[in-house]
Amino acid sequence: MDLVKVMETFPDQESCIVYLERLRWQDSPECPHCSSTRIGRREEYDTGRIGRWNCHDCNSTFKVTSGTIFHGTKIPLQKWFLAIALMANAKKSLSSHQLARDLGLPQKAVWRMMMCIRAEMGKDNVILEGIIEADETYIGGKGRKNYDKEEGEYRKAGRGTPKDTVLGAIARGGKVVAELVPDAKSLTITKFIKKFVDTDNAELYTDQYRAYNDVGEIMKNHEKLNRSEQWELDGIHTNTMEGFWSFVKRAWYGSHHHYSTGYTPLYLAEACYKYNYRDTNIFSKFLEESVAV
Repeated sequence: MDLVKVMETFPDQESCIVYLERLRWQDSPECPHCSSTRIGRREEYDTGRIGRWNCHDCNSTFKVTSGTIFHGTKIPLQKWFLAIALMANAKKSLSSHQLARDLGLPQKAVWRMMMCIRAEMGKDNVILEGIIEADETYIGGKGRKNYDKEEGEYRKAGRGTPKDTVLGAIARGGKVVAELVPDAKSLTITKFIKKFVDTDNAELYTDQYRAYNDVGEIMKNHEKLNRSEQWELDGIHTNTMEGFWSFVKRAWYGSHHHYSTGYTPLYLAEACYKYNYRDTNIFSKFLEESVAV
């Protein structure tokens, strides 16, 4: 959804609450604490506590945002909605400093908002089948392989560097998964494939990195390509996965410049979510899922 439409559709806090209530409860609101339907609305416009409900069974008060990423927030929901729309539309992701300027909020508050949104995106469960391409990449550290004048030598670009190791798999014409892992050893790769790939209904394509050899024991069909000699042979390639890696790297180089290892999974979750639902209205889908608690 574009920003103009977000502003027109959700001009104030009340319109945002009405929309979330419709998504979460349809026409049957219930208490999130005891699931009772014996509830009543408390309209206190004079105090600004719009959208609060009372439960007549457990005597609790709650809002539609209870238990969601919006729970307890003091930031207007309209700005949350704008943040979601901006992140969904930013192909190369978005820095918290830029979003803070766009929303007129403190950078630290916006950073927390973005991490909550990414964490929600990371709840998406994906199992791949069909033709699957798998590959590894390395994020962080110094840049590409080039000559380092200070060290007097060429820097390594990936394996064997202190960069974060990330494994990925993508179904052609389908979804992608990516996960931060401790290493790119055979056991780690096998666990990753078992976790995200329907091995009975998939055909796996990889390069000739020897750590992929053991994957053939759990796959009915595993084709390997020597990418130092050619990029594609009779439809066997990992170019789709490489394209997704370029998507991840452009976000790193262009917007974020640095990931703490502990937060790398959240940035990966954002990249995967936006890729997986690139042909849908990500804004509406995300809001619907965020209140489906």
